[in-house]
Amino acid sequence: MLMIPAGKPKFALGVGLWDETLKPFNAFVQRELLDAERQKRKGNLTPAPGSLDEERRLHVTVQLVPRPDNDYNPHAMSVAAPPSHGGTDIERHLGYMYDRNLVSLGAALRSLATLTDRPLGCHAFVDIAPLHRDEWDEDEYDPDGPQDAVHRVRGADGIEYQIDGPRLMLPWWEDLQKMAVDCAHTVRPEQILGFIGHWTSWEPGARDALAQRFQDEEFTVTLRAEQQVVRVYYQDLCLSTLETDSGGYFDRTIQRVRELGGTATAQAEEHHGALKLLVEDSTPLTTGSTDARALHNQDHGQTKDTAPTAG
Repeated sequence: MLMIPAGKPKFALGVGLWDETLKPFNAFVQRELLDAERQKRKGNLTPAPGSLDEERRLHVTVQLVPRPDNDYNPHAMSVAAPPSHGGTDIERHLGYMYDRNLVSLGAALRSLATLTDRPLGCHAFVDIAPLHRDEWDEDEYDPDGPQDAVHRVRGADGIEYQIDGPRLMLPWWEDLQKMAVDCAHTVRPEQILGFIGHWTSWEPGARDALAQRFQDEEFTVTLRAEQQVVRVYYQDLCLSTLETDSGGYFDRTIQRVRELGGTATAQAEEHHGALKLLVEDSTPLTTGSTDARALHNQDHGQTKDTAPTAG
């Protein structure tokens, strides 16, 4: 698997579990718990996947799978048991990341999953707590009921545990986005990833001409450096022109296109009458007294910060 480096447990993200995934999730945790107990008996106390730490967290590895087939949200991200559990990623599906977390993390995760031909892995944990029969509230908890049963697992020694949903130990969104960008620059250097959107005006007549060709909401465009500007093309149709200006929102994009030899690809969409260009970073460059245009000719090279590791 291509493993994303783990973030801090205190920032871990919850996962939405549904009725049809409760039993598969319970079976997943049951298997992982027995594996963790075997590791503990061997003396392996490191809080790594397949282990239990002192805070009664079961550390696991899950797979993150883009689900464009999801009718509710085509940008949905599935959380599945790892390939070692057998079956397809759909058969191993446990739940979905929440939409509120996908707002900042979804584009980077989808990009990483697309860039690699291996499953995309993530560190996670499940909180577990021993159940004591004398503490059960019979009015609220039925240990033999079908719903409560899927929230319990049993250890090799017969002890039953109450379990919570999985928590994903993903890094901070800026770090995750940088990992995806660094990975893309290595695997597909000619492509600019679509993380952040900023609006640009259409060339006269370009919007109507594009509408006559297709009606897709999102489409791929070619960015070409021409003299001191970068033009946005769909095939042979020039849609817009990017220039350095007082806002400078496309300065980084212009710089990146020039670094790539004058041509790159990106994603764009028509949004509320304007052309929205999705690029890696639309934050204006901090140039100080240096003219922004001079920065376009500098050779910055590729960054070498932390990137996903193989596991």
